[in-house]
Formats: sequence, structure tokens, C-alpha cells
Amino acid sequence: MSDHFLLISRLARLLSARARRAAASGRDAGASALEWAVIAAIVVVAATLIGGAVYNIVQSKSEGLTECAAVAVGSNC
Repeated sequence: MSDHFLLISRLARLLSARARRAAASGRDAGASALEWAVIAAIVVVAATLIGGAVYNIVQSKSEGLTECAAVAVGSNC
């Protein structure tokens, strides 16, 4: 078997055991859900910031291409 398959298999077993432990201790379920909500919120904020940065880079490069398209062939942009 490949190393990737073994790694994924081990990770699946680890997560499965963690889920069973979390389900067995019902009183921690609310805290665990809150932790996941906070993690999800952080990921959404990070994705939004990265997306905004990428959008701004693409927008500025696009404006540069538009300006160069209006210049005669052989001249510098």
C-alpha cells in the first residue's frame, strides 16, 4: 500500500475514535460545537481576506493590460 493510503487510513481511525469519545461524553458536546463554530468563523475570515487580496491583484493587472491594449504596437507600456 502507498504511504498516502496508510496516512489517510490512520487519520480516519483517529478521527473516528475522537468522534466516539466526543459522543460518549455528552456534556462536552456544546463546547465542542462552539469550538468548531469559532474555527469555522476564523477560516471564513481568512478566506475572505485572501480572496480580497487576490481580487485586488487581478484587478490591478487587468487595468494594466487594458492600458497597454490602447497603445500602438512596438511602443512601451
